[in-house]
Amino acid sequence: MNHVQTQQITVSSDADLILLRQMLRQCARAMAMAPSQQARITAAVSEVVRALIHQFSSSTVTIHCDDSDARHALVIECDTEAEAYQRVARQAAVQTAYSLVDEVKVQHSPIGCHLAMKIRAG
Repeated sequence: MNHVQTQQITVSSDADLILLRQMLRQCARAMAMAPSQQARITAAVSEVVRALIHQFSSSTVTIHCDDSDARHALVIECDTEAEAYQRVARQAAVQTAYSLVDEVKVQHSPIGCHLAMKIRAG
């Protein structure tokens, strides 16, 4: 398993979303995640970010590795306005996306909400 360097991308269009998906797959592959895990994290994150940019026009997404546990994890984080997040979080597609990852955390941030999604390798 390789450590993944922290990466960041601002997503504001479908082209950016495609680039984000490619970055996620590359990171998941570098962490030796199974193809099914690669597909799950890519589908989940792209669905949530697509919904966020529809509400908020853009979202800066950070991708990094969490090595704090025996099972390494790929973590995807972004910040958004609280009102936009509340509208997005209620969508059925976003709830389904959340079920594809191992952990979802939402915390208050200076912008409004900080969202972190995590999928563990292995």
